[in-house]
Amino acid sequence: MKLVSESLSLDDYDEAVELFFERGWTDGLPVVLPTRRRVEAMIAHVGRDPQESLGPVPPRGGEATIEKLAINAVMGGCRPEHFPVVLAAMEAMMDPAHNLNGVSQTTHMCVSLIIVNGPIARELGFNSRDGVFGNGYRSNAAVGRAARLALWNLGGAVPWDTDKSTLSHPGEYAFCIAEEEEDNPWPPLHVDRGCPPGSDAVTVFACEGPHSIFCYGTPEEMLHVLADSMCALGNNNMHVMGQTLVTLNPLNAEEFAKRGWSKGDVRHYLWEHARRSLSDVRACGVVHEQFRKMERDAGRYPLRYDLDNPTTRLPVTPTPEDIHIVVAGGRSYFGAVLPGWGGFGGFAVTRPIIRPAR
Repeated sequence: MKLVSESLSLDDYDEAVELFFERGWTDGLPVVLPTRRRVEAMIAHVGRDPQESLGPVPPRGGEATIEKLAINAVMGGCRPEHFPVVLAAMEAMMDPAHNLNGVSQTTHMCVSLIIVNGPIARELGFNSRDGVFGNGYRSNAAVGRAARLALWNLGGAVPWDTDKSTLSHPGEYAFCIAEEEEDNPWPPLHVDRGCPPGSDAVTVFACEGPHSIFCYGTPEEMLHVLADSMCALGNNNMHVMGQTLVTLNPLNAEEFAKRGWSKGDVRHYLWEHARRSLSDVRACGVVHEQFRKMERDAGRYPLRYDLDNPTTRLPVTPTPEDIHIVVAGGRSYFGAVLPGWGGFGGFAVTRPIIRPAR
């Protein structure tokens, strides 16, 4: 197999690991050394030309060749079976609708979350249940970190350089979950977004870390808490709209379904009720108003709202469909809201996972 990346010959393992730190090839954590054998196994699994490129990775523009992505996947701890998921995630992130260039350089703290759907999630041991946003599962960690390392090494998304995030969040190391599809009364996210039932897919969405919501009781009680949490004045969506993610645990979803609520019903209720008055929003200051004007001038802020009336109630997203709902986590009291970047980008993009021919 013809590979074109720089090849190093080092006899000492510790020296090799330290070299990756010295050259800035890692994100602050040690990596799995990308030996030729490991990289070739990764590429052979997907059966693609090593020099095929998914395109330049913004902002630096390094080419996302299959070879380069395989190297980063090895470094992140992936097995060859994980590589199709990594490729689908990178394709989704590089879709113009996601605006990876902006996501990688914004001062906001959004990070591209990878959400895995389909039988492949269970087959590869992705966590979709207790502790879903946390540690302990190789597939979540390895796929999430492989994508982040590719953005680091090929896109140059490095703090104090092109990555201008004021605070960011730990998802910059790895930010990947699977949706729970067995203990779930509703169609999964990728089916909502047009994929066939039973297919494999990833969805990427740039968002903040999960904000815990004490979400328990009747549908009306849960919706009351969710709506209030979604329209906190500190999140970008309240000022420049955009998209947001709501994560309900399986017990939450079961309670909604038992009372006749579909996922669409929940989405529409939240869109109608997760709102703040224009006077509340304007009280946040002139900078927020400048951002809203910028969005209006760009045609991204709907004109259907009376912005001269202080009692006008503004929603967090332009449409109900911009509220994404995922079922994941343990059966307990808690859900989560993950606000997006607002109207600037980071929007959800879904791509099929292409498995190699068997």
